[in-house]
Amino acid sequence: MNIRNAEHSDADAIALIHAESWRSSYRGILSNELLDRAVWDERRSFWQKRMREPGTEKRLILLACEKEEVLGFLCLYLDADPRWGALLDNLHIVPGMRGRGFGKMLMSRSAAWVLQQRPGLGMYLWVYEQNFEAREFYEKLGGLQEETLLKRTVDGKQVPALRYVWRDLHALADSIR
Repeated sequence: MNIRNAEHSDADAIALIHAESWRSSYRGILSNELLDRAVWDERRSFWQKRMREPGTEKRLILLACEKEEVLGFLCLYLDADPRWGALLDNLHIVPGMRGRGFGKMLMSRSAAWVLQQRPGLGMYLWVYEQNFEAREFYEKLGGLQEETLLKRTVDGKQVPALRYVWRDLHALADSIR
């Protein structure tokens, strides 16, 4: 298992993992129409655009790989919120590869990067309330639930989302050492 920075040429691999992860985890949250028909095209367009965005010095996109195969990814933005810190915008692992440490390693590396770039800054993310598997994962890594808001999904629904935070990133950064 290795972790590397993503490159523009990785956009399709990231989009495929993102689409498969949504299909696996977001049934009942996102519409079946989106998950069964449009998710690949929507995520591919999204990631091709994101990989061309400026501001890469404040964005970290990491890939978890085994041999040369991309099995997971993480996307994080520094300085996203003055109170909560860096935004962990995406963390997705190929559904059949979950539970093997890829997510934990990606989280640890991102926490270490935030500590290096902005010592004292925290990290946060939003997770859909119904995504129990992800919530359990974040709680095991020390994430604390702070608030619940209705968030608009990519298909236009309003669903409850929970903000999880890590105020002190040292324990998370050291979790794989």
